[in-house]
Amino acid sequence: MVDHQQLMRVYGALMWSLGKVMNTPEVARVYIGSFWDQPLHFDMNRRLFELEEMDLFNDIQTLPRNAVLRKLNDLIKRARLAKVHAYIVTHLRAQMPSLFGKDSKKKELIATLGDTFEQLQRQHQISMGDFPDIKHMQEQLEFHDFSKFQPMKPKLIETVDKMLADEIAKLMARIPREETERADSSAVKGGAFDSYKESPFGIGKGEGIDRGHDEKEWVVGQEQYKYDEIFSTLNPVNGKITGAAAKSEMVKSRLPNTILGKVWKLSDIDKDGMLDSDEFALAMHLISVKLEGHDLPNELPAHLVPPSKR
Repeated sequence: MVDHQQLMRVYGALMWSLGKVMNTPEVARVYIGSFWDQPLHFDMNRRLFELEEMDLFNDIQTLPRNAVLRKLNDLIKRARLAKVHAYIVTHLRAQMPSLFGKDSKKKELIATLGDTFEQLQRQHQISMGDFPDIKHMQEQLEFHDFSKFQPMKPKLIETVDKMLADEIAKLMARIPREETERADSSAVKGGAFDSYKESPFGIGKGEGIDRGHDEKEWVVGQEQYKYDEIFSTLNPVNGKITGAAAKSEMVKSRLPNTILGKVWKLSDIDKDGMLDSDEFALAMHLISVKLEGHDLPNELPAHLVPPSKR
């Protein structure tokens, strides 16, 4: 059986190997899962598989919405490449002799194509990433007569520059708005995408912040008696404790201040800078959820709001 540490080593080795064989600027995304249909030997892996499955489904659902952006990026790449090709063939054409020595000059220009790239980069302030693969272009140039290349048309270059500077920017500005408008209609639906969250065995169901979602009683109330004992030792005044008193107990969890600050924001429901017994119990519950390895929400779910605050 593969434990959590060994699984991470396999994952790292796979990512390194993919980087060698996949010639893409994007980092390859690998999803970890298991086809094992028997009880898991390592419960930590179960949580990892569930999170990876959720990421996979979410990424698949965003494919339609990201299609426009991918096409636009491809258009930009092609436009820059066409512009660079125009500069290259124009330079090669200008270097060719009028009558004699064309073959020898052609061989020389192909051999020194790297120098040509550097010269054009300095002359026109072009990123080296926009230039084609030098070896591939050298192979292709063997079959062409440089003297028959068409001269560059400055107006076309100006049109491309205007498109990249103005038109593309306008299209990019429209994408976020269009994505928001189409968010519901463009998502992949049906099959696993509709059912994997509905079942009690769905990812995160009944765990962490979702625990008690389907229960009538306030889930925090199950252990409130313990929190009330701690609350009474913090010198409450008129049924409430100060932020300093709450902090003295909350820091015992050793969670970062950023997390404890989020816990305080979620727990101080009436925003009076103090906590009553229900709010303090809620804060301790959220700390317990975080210590179990679950994420905290940005907004407090309705089922965690104390009955006295509803």
